[in-house]
Amino acid sequence: MATMSARNRALEMWKSKLGGQYPKHQVEADHDRNMAILARLRNEPANRLCADCGREGTVWSSVNLGVFTCLRCGSLHRALGTHVSKPKGCTGTYLWGLDEITRMKEIGNANAVTLYGGVSERPKPNANDNIWLEYLRDKYERRKFEAAISPGKTDAILGSDARGKEGSWAQLDVNTSVTTEEDLLGLNAPLPVQDQKGDFFAQFGL
Repeated sequence: MATMSARNRALEMWKSKLGGQYPKHQVEADHDRNMAILARLRNEPANRLCADCGREGTVWSSVNLGVFTCLRCGSLHRALGTHVSKPKGCTGTYLWGLDEITRMKEIGNANAVTLYGGVSERPKPNANDNIWLEYLRDKYERRKFEAAISPGKTDAILGSDARGKEGSWAQLDVNTSVTTEEDLLGLNAPLPVQDQKGDFFAQFGL
């Protein structure tokens, strides 16, 4: 019975918010190391400031959008709905998958300025939550601020193919897991935990 239980646990899979599936025992074993990676990412100058309001101190994130946020904006992302944003805490409460960490590493708050725009359109810091929520919908759901973005800058981040056949990067849907054919960030490439995690963690000196 004990052997069967251990075998079942070894086969139990864990699913990330981006759709990646990993052996749960491995994700749990890597938890402390993943938190160390997140701490390093959050300590980068741009990532220390909330991607939405600019306030210092980022304890939340949106793993599909690839941005770090403050506590208040993180709660507002939850109100957007998971079809727009998939918020997740960064301080140790939640398990993280390699695909989620990769998304945060590839985008991050510095690149988010180029991808989503909206910095000059920010409401006043003391504006109420309804005003801020409408701003976030304009920024991430309606993509209202994309028009001011230079396609060249977007290409440098995501590659020229991100613009699609009609020349607009808006066709890139960062709100859902991309398919293998449209895996612009390489997030759906096979990522066996046992074989590749060493190289991945090596990027962060771990």
